[in-house]
Amino acid sequence: MDSKIILGRLLQRFIDEKYAEQEGYNRFGFVQLKNSSVVVSRENGADTPVQFAKIIKGIEAYQQRPELYELGPTALRAVGITHVTSPVFALLHLLQKSDY
Repeated sequence: MDSKIILGRLLQRFIDEKYAEQEGYNRFGFVQLKNSSVVVSRENGADTPVQFAKIIKGIEAYQQRPELYELGPTALRAVGITHVTSPVFALLHLLQKSDY
């Protein structure tokens, strides 16, 4: 499936549920949707914009290497996602592994 369609589904679920949290990791709340990013609130820190390009990079990584879904947020660094690995990881886990 096209990564932009998956991005749309993921963002809609985030807006509907108002937060993204993977058990054992930090929780991120929905703040605002912008043209090229979604702004998330952090439990410990300032609100952070997460670029759609970073989320799409994660989607494509999960499509090519499904085993990454089972690993923690640091696994996303191997595909070039840095500084926002935890929120991207939480957002990607709003969908099931089979959705990728």
